[in-house]
Amino acid sequence: MPTFLLHAPGPRPAFPLVAEHLWGPKCNIDSDGNSRSVADEQWTELTLILRADRLQRLDIDPLTEVPLVLAIHSSQAGLGRKAAEFLQAHCGGTLELQAGR
Repeated sequence: MPTFLLHAPGPRPAFPLVAEHLWGPKCNIDSDGNSRSVADEQWTELTLILRADRLQRLDIDPLTEVPLVLAIHSSQAGLGRKAAEFLQAHCGGTLELQAGR
């Protein structure tokens, strides 16, 4: 699946907002990452899995810390793109499709 790179993003949205953007309000998810609280805007790692369809999975990991580049990939191409575009709209930064993917 394609990997999107988000270069130099600003503060991130609270991770539940990412899940709601992908699957709607009150979606039932499993999550993991390095958010210190639900409202943390400084997270750099996030995994979201929709419980109703565990094949719908999103992973966000730091490719580099300084400067910050987030690698966004998903089990489904459309899901990864939707998350990447949401994050760019919320955080700013430059979005690109990783070469060779």
